Amino acid sequence: MYRLFFVCLFISNIAFSFGDDDSLQTRQAVYSVAPFLVRIDTIGGHEKIGDELVNEGAGSGFLLDRQGFVLTSAFHFLHEPASILLQFSDGTKKVARKAATDLNRMLTLLKVENLNDDFLNNLFATSPEIRTKNSVLTGESCIAVGVALSRDEPNIALGIISGNNRIWGKAFQTDAAVGPNNYGGVLIDRQGKLLGLLVPLSMTSDELTAGAEMYDAGVGLAIPFEDIQKETIIGKLKKGNDLKSGFAGIQFKENRIFIGEAVIDAVQPDSPAAQAGIKIGDRITAIDGNPVESALQVTMNLRPRYAGETVTLQLLREGQEKTAALTLSTPTKKEKKEPLID
Repeated sequence: MYRLFFVCLFISNIAFSFGDDDSLQTRQAVYSVAPFLVRIDTIGGHEKIGDELVNEGAGSGFLLDRQGFVLTSAFHFLHEPASILLQFSDGTKKVARKAATDLNRMLTLLKVENLNDDFLNNLFATSPEIRTKNSVLTGESCIAVGVALSRDEPNIALGIISGNNRIWGKAFQTDAAVGPNNYGGVLIDRQGKLLGLLVPLSMTSDELTAGAEMYDAGVGLAIPFEDIQKETIIGKLKKGNDLKSGFAGIQFKENRIFIGEAVIDAVQPDSPAAQAGIKIGDRITAIDGNPVESALQVTMNLRPRYAGETVTLQLLREGQEKTAALTLSTPTKKEKKEPLID
């Protein structure tokens, strides 16, 4: 598991030793965000998650604010560790507790108490700038940064942005080497501006370990910090509210999600869609006032949403315009097995 990251770190250090302008810029970018990164050690917990063996190990996190909230990847806590120990850039070690988890974007928010005021004042005198999603271009250079291997010497991986709005609109994709050692770390640009928080995700599964298998295949993913900042995400997590994926209960024609029209082929009984009066054959023309034309647009609009959110759909039924408001729910185990837009 660790081989790839040691290689990346070794190559990066070789590049730095030559002192060229590109490597100097990379090092400056990394060390502008490194003080905000936190090494996470978990102790105890389950040895297996389903059929997967898990081990105690280190991860990375990002200190969000002076209140001691640290955001990281939920991947590090799947085995439900007995203790969580954080090490900050001033050398301080603190026991943390889980505040809440976002199972849609695989984020976990941690909380620590009584961090040193001088450390916080110095650290947050300036904070890294957050890039907007629309400003991030496919093909531009990026850097994945974590501190799992060493709190003092960040492990880094260089790459490009392979795509925006991946995994149903939730994430940036990069070919930088992203895996367990830098999950919970950050993806930054060459100027040190924040792009996203590194996590595993999957398009086809919402299992707790889904997506982790892609780390050695040139597919890395990061949740945009622009999205994380929203009150519907970080605001609720700070209040201790766990977040789960929203379930609508509609289905498009099999294998037509990517190329098909936004015409509903099936409605799950007793689902939010059924309760809102949505019928087979309805064509979705807009979601919350924003026009949609394809099944893919509908899917990318609904998949990032959470249980409890209310969505207004404009429909066309037998030539007549209809409006339906549905409140997304949490799917049951039986519903999760269905090929629905959940």
